[in-house]
Amino acid sequence: MYDKIKVLFDNSTYRYVIIGCIGIVLILCAGYILYQPNGTDYQRTINTVERAQEQQRKSLELNRSIQHSLDRSTELSNEAKGRVERSTQYNQQIGERIDESQASINEARNYLKRNTELFDRIERANRERQENH
Repeated sequence: MYDKIKVLFDNSTYRYVIIGCIGIVLILCAGYILYQPNGTDYQRTINTVERAQEQQRKSLELNRSIQHSLDRSTELSNEAKGRVERSTQYNQQIGERIDESQASINEARNYLKRNTELFDRIERANRERQENH
């Protein structure tokens, strides 16, 4: 076995390849030792996920609150629409009553004019009778 390794080192190409491989392995080992993953990235990831979940919960609560407000607003709008429609009907009825009242007033005015004319005719007729007697 020793002889096989010695033969490999005697050839310069193999020597450089073996030394390069050993160097790469040493650099990788040194990088791993210096880097020392101690789970901080994992903890940061967990914290980020927890924050995202909390924000998602808050967002859902806000969405529910907004949906509740929209539903309530729709109900109030429908109630207001009904009130406006009833008010419009009442205004139409009042308008009709006013028109009826004006018609009655005009009719009464016409009766008063006819009565005035009738009284004038009666008085004239009485005056003519008295003058003729």
